Amino acid sequence: MRDIVLALAVPLLICASGIYAACDIWWRRRHPAPDPRSHAGRLVAAERAVADAEAIVADRYAILAEAERSAARLGGQQ
Repeated sequence: MRDIVLALAVPLLICASGIYAACDIWWRRRHPAPDPRSHAGRLVAAERAVADAEAIVADRYAILAEAERSAARLGGQQ
């Protein structure tokens, strides 16, 4: 009896994996992943670019302010 169960388990496993693959393909066709080049993806990329630019500008203003303070200290010492 064990031999029959083992012999039938392999084809059953193959059929089950085929059914799973068919259902997975059907689901992915009905519910596609959003395109990263879509409008929403471009908005996210634009927001990141603006945040990066703001960080760069803030850093440069901090460097400029420090340079002005140093120049003022040096100018007052002369």
